[in-house]
Amino acid sequence: MKRNVAGLVIVFVGAALLQLAISGTYLRYVKPGMRWMLIAAGIVLIALAVIDVLSETRRAGTGHHGLPRAAWLLLIPVFALLVVDPPALGADAAQRQSPVAAKPVKPVEPKSNSSWLGEASYAPTPLTVRDYAVWAVWEKQRMQGRSFQLTGFVTPAKNGVWYVTRIGLTCCVADGTAFMVEARGQAAPPKNQWVTVTGKWAEPSKRADGDVAALTVETVTPVAAPVNPYE
Repeated sequence: MKRNVAGLVIVFVGAALLQLAISGTYLRYVKPGMRWMLIAAGIVLIALAVIDVLSETRRAGTGHHGLPRAAWLLLIPVFALLVVDPPALGADAAQRQSPVAAKPVKPVEPKSNSSWLGEASYAPTPLTVRDYAVWAVWEKQRMQGRSFQLTGFVTPAKNGVWYVTRIGLTCCVADGTAFMVEARGQAAPPKNQWVTVTGKWAEPSKRADGDVAALTVETVTPVAAPVNPYE
C-alpha cells in the first residue's frame, strides 16, 4: 500500500511539472530555457511511477484496493501547484535588496539593444532595466545626453523615491537579483504596478554601498505585466 501511495504522489508531481511547463507558469520560477527540462522530468516521473505501481500490483495480487484517507493529505501541496496561480517576485522582494548594481567583471555590450552605441539618436532607446542599471553607473560617457525607455514594476522607497525594477535570474527565483533604476521627476505609481517609462540619463545617486542608476522620467505609462516577468 505504501508503494502505491508513493507512486500516486509521484504521478501528481510529474503532472504538476507538465502543467507548469505547458501553461507557461514555469516562467515565474525558472528561466525560459529550462522548459524542455521540466517537460522531460514530468514525463519521466509519470512513466516511472506508473511502471512501479503496476509491477507492485502484480506482485501483491488483487487483495488491496483504494487508499487510506490520510494518504490523500500528501497530495494537497501538489494540488496547490495545479490550481494556485503564484505571483512572480515583485517589490517586496526588491525592497530587501540594495538598488546598487555591481560592477561588471569585464566590459560587456548590453544584451537588450546594442545598436544605439555608435549612433546619435533623439528617440528613446529601449533597454532592459538590468542593462540600464549597470551602464548608467559604469559607462556614464556613453549614456549622457541620451533618452531611454525602460519597462518594469514600481518599487517604492522612502521620502517619495521610487524605482523601476526587474528581477534578473541566473537559474531560478532562488537566485533572483533586483535591478533597480531611480525614477526622478514623476510621482510614484502604485506599488508593483508595471510601467513603461521614457526619460534621459541622470547622474547616479550616491549611497554608502555604491551608486544607483537614475533616469529623469518624462512619461510614465501603465502596462500589463509581461509573460516572462524576469530578465
